[in-house]
Amino acid sequence: MNAPESKISRRSGLDPALISRTAPLPVAWYLDRDWYDREMLLLFDHGPNYAGHEQMVPRPGDYMSLPWMGDRKVLVRGPRSVNLLSNVCRHRQARLLGGRGHIQNIVCPLHRWTYDLDGKLLGRAGLRPNPAVFAAVRRS
Repeated sequence: MNAPESKISRRSGLDPALISRTAPLPVAWYLDRDWYDREMLLLFDHGPNYAGHEQMVPRPGDYMSLPWMGDRKVLVRGPRSVNLLSNVCRHRQARLLGGRGHIQNIVCPLHRWTYDLDGKLLGRAGLRPNPAVFAAVRRS
């Protein structure tokens, strides 16, 4: 049942006794870099984070690297879904994509390792396919 109207604050919908036991955060906490770093670590680093909206990559083949993730991640619209992929090549850790654009496949600019839009390794330029090597790369 609802509490009597006289015991509930009209502004917040909370019990005034509860409100009287709270206090605002010190203003310095909003500007302090140490508090910011602590909040990022404790509140955001260990849970799900917002990567981006699917409308950022509307058509299959569209991509957008994510500067708020240090460009380490990229959103790619694949044939069936939007994928959040590592923006680093498995071979020599080169950055794969920058900014936004449209692609058929993801190709490493260093040694031409090629990935599909779902992040699966398709091949390596200049090397014959070797099933044992591909199996080892997929496990890593």
